[in-house]
Amino acid sequence: MSSTIRSGRDLDQLAELEEERRFLLRSLRDLEKEHDAGDVDDADYETLKDGYTSRAADVLRQIEAGQRKLAPKQPRRWSRTIAVVAAVALGSAGIGIALAQAWGERGANQEITGFTPGDDVRAVLASARAALNDGNFPAANELFFRVVESEQERGVDNPEALAYYGWTLALGTRDNLDAASSAQQLELALLALDRAIDMDETYADPYCFIAIIESSFRDDPVRALPFVEDCESRNPPADMADLIGAFADEIRADAAAADS
Repeated sequence: MSSTIRSGRDLDQLAELEEERRFLLRSLRDLEKEHDAGDVDDADYETLKDGYTSRAADVLRQIEAGQRKLAPKQPRRWSRTIAVVAAVALGSAGIGIALAQAWGERGANQEITGFTPGDDVRAVLASARAALNDGNFPAANELFFRVVESEQERGVDNPEALAYYGWTLALGTRDNLDAASSAQQLELALLALDRAIDMDETYADPYCFIAIIESSFRDDPVRALPFVEDCESRNPPADMADLIGAFADEIRADAAAADS
């Protein structure tokens, strides 16, 4: 089979996947509206939302894999990756990296929600945290998603894994030069974080991540403000309190300036 024919088929498949992604995102928006209007009960809403979100994330990965196949990228430049991670860490988004490290430390000697000591999924989580802390966001995202899927199959809620799946999905947009694709990826990230909050409203991390996305990724401190205040009020790790407080003060100042 010629490379031209293969490329043509690959393009057709990508077009179908893009259409499916648009359909799934429209379906999620329509589902939210129907739920808000009382046309869909809570149980059906959660089931449908989980299904649409999981499928949309899978389609997104297939699209990215297809794009790499059609136009292979140059070998990874580790110096550039390190520079990106350093830039993130120096900015307000660095709080997410720090939270992940804190989560990794408290997870090293504690059981993770829903897990038993013999579960292989704990090893996957350890690898996901290591990849995130090393700045390998795509690998971390894939590993967190594997945990989310595994837990869903067992009927277990795991807000930690889902929150960090959403966060790494957001971090992945930093290297995405396609504005439309990045916007859709951020939308999926926010859906995952919203679902993590639904699973455990007392868990601080997803509130912080949403605040970071709204303020640092979308440049909207007004939308970020209630989420960072929710994060502050939910007892984040003690060693993170000062950093989160400074981040919250920055958002309050930016939100006040935007409203003035």
